[in-house]
Amino acid sequence: MVVLRRVLTQADYGVNTLVNPVMGFISMFAFNNIAAYTLQVRDEKDTHWQEQFTAGAVIQTAMFLLTNAVAVAMRWFPAYAPIAPYLHAMSPLYLLDLPCEIRRKMIERQFDWKRLRILHSIGIIIGAGMALGLAWAGLGAYALLLPVMALTFPYIYDLFVSARWRPTWAWSWEAYKPAWKFGMARVGSGLAFRGRQLIESAVMVVPLGLAGLGVLGCALGLAQLFCQTISEQLLGSIYPVLTRVNPDPQNVARVNGLVLRIVAWVTVPMAVALAALAVPVVNIYGPHWGAAVPLVPWAVLVGVGVALGHTANTLLLSLNQLRLCLIADLMLLLGAVVVLAVVLPYGVTAYLMGSALLQGVALLFMLGWLVERGGLARKDITNALLPTVVAAGLAYAACTGLIRLTALDANRLPVAIGYGGVFWLAYLAVLRVGFAGPMGELMAYVPGRKYLNRIFRFAQS
Repeated sequence: MVVLRRVLTQADYGVNTLVNPVMGFISMFAFNNIAAYTLQVRDEKDTHWQEQFTAGAVIQTAMFLLTNAVAVAMRWFPAYAPIAPYLHAMSPLYLLDLPCEIRRKMIERQFDWKRLRILHSIGIIIGAGMALGLAWAGLGAYALLLPVMALTFPYIYDLFVSARWRPTWAWSWEAYKPAWKFGMARVGSGLAFRGRQLIESAVMVVPLGLAGLGVLGCALGLAQLFCQTISEQLLGSIYPVLTRVNPDPQNVARVNGLVLRIVAWVTVPMAVALAALAVPVVNIYGPHWGAAVPLVPWAVLVGVGVALGHTANTLLLSLNQLRLCLIADLMLLLGAVVVLAVVLPYGVTAYLMGSALLQGVALLFMLGWLVERGGLARKDITNALLPTVVAAGLAYAACTGLIRLTALDANRLPVAIGYGGVFWLAYLAVLRVGFAGPMGELMAYVPGRKYLNRIFRFAQS
């Protein structure tokens, strides 16, 4: 990303910011929502892989054709005509995604995290090389869009070559019906979520232009990288486990509380540190991205809200609360429309503030629903939010005071690296001293806990 930000233009990133919501919105009618049912069922015989593949082939082909039709229609609108060729180029992704998603769901059901990690890593390496090659070849936004296809290649190879799986084109509506009903229920939430992204990008490109949209995308991209990645990766990995844990209410609340806690305890300090070091971090991308600096503090606030909201929404989904997930997504959709209409005219910063407030309100509703349905205890919410806010705030105050005392320039990269190191040491120290109970409980589940317990002087579990 550091290389791409220096090679590509802001308009290239604006194209990427506009194309992805369009692709995401179309994909809500695709096969993935229905395939997610295979992670909900407890019995392997209820997965019906062959029926999933047969129906998926029809659905994905329709999505491929629909994307190309949308691309043709885009050519009639001057503001959106520039993205038409990119939609044509991205349309084969739907065909590649069918075998990829089948294999991914098979591996997730088997809890084979090692294989999943290896295949995903290979895809990332191929995609990174592809992105750099396309960028250096002068292909602009294609370097941001096309590499996502590389993520599918290892899974396709693993399905057809390593696992020797073959479609038989079997079909039974009775076998497929439960998955279809689940998928259609999820389409409503997906349309609200993706529709919000599409509306936001489609509206903002008019006053901001592709370059301005690219600058906003830079700030939000940093927020996503530092604030949302942990929730996306963690929940994507453990969701198959959440749907099959011991259904005892106390156990469910305990597990969900730990998930919320680890997301909050990583996301909040990341956001605070990134907001404090916005200048040196953005400067890594080059001086031409300087306009993104004042947007970063507000973008990370949005990122925290999105990360925690995504976590709460996923926990509701694991409890089969599809209706509440839909209500939350519709709330965010309608709220986004209000923010765009009422707040955006006052500027991008005001828009980000309004978006952060909207995310916070939706999060409060979802946490309340989880408590009402036994998916969380109130103390779990307190243990997730209070310690990290206090610790991050004190760590920021300590680092800011140290910078003023030493008269160092925190905008210089070496100083910023030192700032980050001191910040995390202070953050962890405050957690250990002030919130030893919640921290010790979490340490029992993290990787490397044997060594971490020694470092923080917790009893070995």
